[in-house]
Amino acid sequence: MSEITAYPFEKARAVLEAELRKKAETDTAFRSALLNDPHAVLVELLGTDPVPSLAIRVLEEAPGEIVLVLPRRIEADELPDELLDYAAGGAYKGCKGDGWTQDKLRRIGYDPF
Repeated sequence: MSEITAYPFEKARAVLEAELRKKAETDTAFRSALLNDPHAVLVELLGTDPVPSLAIRVLEEAPGEIVLVLPRRIEADELPDELLDYAAGGAYKGCKGDGWTQDKLRRIGYDPF
């Protein structure tokens, strides 16, 4: 497999997704909350919702089923929507002024700085 260079947002997303999956495996109340209101779970976990404008769907595999999620395709000359917030706000090193701070990234185990 070729090496993939990910944006800081994509790396943070991967770490956050892994942490959410890990906690959902052992905490049934957390799993239920994540399925029902993922934005509220992010606010509880991070103190803010880093992606309030995006729809978040959490799917649970059924017995005998495998769910494969393909990220939307981004053209080579297109800036992903997730990064437009950073560009529009003049963010510095992946830090948004609305609370998506370096400390919050570090809290979920991701430190790109």
